[in-house]
Amino acid sequence: MAGPIRVTMEVGADGVALITICNPPVNALHPIIIQGLKEKYAEALDRDDVKAIVLTG
Repeated sequence: MAGPIRVTMEVGADGVALITICNPPVNALHPIIIQGLKEKYAEALDRDDVKAIVLTG
């Protein structure tokens, strides 16, 4: 069964922002995912504590 479509971001103490795509079963780039990626990327760029961004799915 497919779960909810979402993009999340966690920032570690080391300054690495981990942006995760969750669109089971294959993490296809649905318009909701693309919008979520844009939002999380913009949020990461605005934060002073983010030094690097890793995208995973």
